[in-house]
Amino acid sequence: MFKNLNFIKGLELNKGFYQDIVRPLLERRYPNLQYSAALLGYGSDVLRFDTETSMDHNWGPRMQIFVENKEMIPLLDDLFRNELPFQYKNLPVNFTDPAYDGVQRMEYSEKRPVNHLIEIKVSEEYFNSRYGITKMNNFTNDDWLQFTDQKLLEVISGLVFHDGLNKINKLRDELKFYPLDICKLRMAVLWDYIWNKEAFIGRCIALNDFIGIKINSSRIVEYLIKILFYLEYEYIPYSKWFGTAFKTLDIYNQVNDKIRNVLNENNPKNIEKNLCVLYEIVVEEHNKKATLPFLENKTRDFFNRPYKVIFAENIVEALVKSIEDENLRKTDLKQYAHDIILDR
Repeated sequence: MFKNLNFIKGLELNKGFYQDIVRPLLERRYPNLQYSAALLGYGSDVLRFDTETSMDHNWGPRMQIFVENKEMIPLLDDLFRNELPFQYKNLPVNFTDPAYDGVQRMEYSEKRPVNHLIEIKVSEEYFNSRYGITKMNNFTNDDWLQFTDQKLLEVISGLVFHDGLNKINKLRDELKFYPLDICKLRMAVLWDYIWNKEAFIGRCIALNDFIGIKINSSRIVEYLIKILFYLEYEYIPYSKWFGTAFKTLDIYNQVNDKIRNVLNENNPKNIEKNLCVLYEIVVEEHNKKATLPFLENKTRDFFNRPYKVIFAENIVEALVKSIEDENLRKTDLKQYAHDIILDR
């Protein structure tokens, strides 16, 4: 329906939508209103991964307006419904009603009220209901343990167009990345997963189990990539955007071919050999971080069996031992792994 229009990235579109349309409306009708305006939350546009295909649902002129006083919500909704233009940059400002799955699509209309896609929220209520963030600052390790990568990514991504409440940017700064102890714990979880899988490659080779080799090697690669996200202080997106976001990491060009060598290789011994190369690259990147414990970086035989491993057990032990918070050190890694291992 919108394929013939010139595509514009959603953040650029909505920065203009705020500056050209929404801000003048608010200044004219409520000149003293304290508010913040942003485009955060769900959507490929928030992550800057949107393409022309993204225009088919929950994409278009949209944003969040955050206010202090809940009584302002119906007033602003009424303002937008009755005074927003019907189009912005040839795109409809009107949207369909939510479908059974919550999806809304742009829909041309020249009738009022406009069914806009501007969320008007009290900031604390918005972040609590959508992300389980019960306060706007001073987060403890217990708070951080409850957060998920994807949800944090939705909070810190996107753009803040105006922060009159002086809250949204501060929150985003506080949540920019995990505290060091939490990051160590999450990397320990990932290495713990690898520890429980790394010897399976050699065992599957010995049993001539090609399917097992491919499944286990691809899973290990996934968690090595997740560790690389953390080593660059980046949250891990869910699987839809996992590979796309991986391309933005500084390490990507160095490891891309090595990863393809594992995933595309059909010779079992070469798969193991290429995995060993990846192990050592990841540990090398780890050892560049002065804040992390130094790790031995050498693949070798798994005890008396000729299965090449990095001995991830030792990495897990080093990471956990280096955590300063005593309570965090006692965390059950396998229980905490639920969020990190599953696609959230």
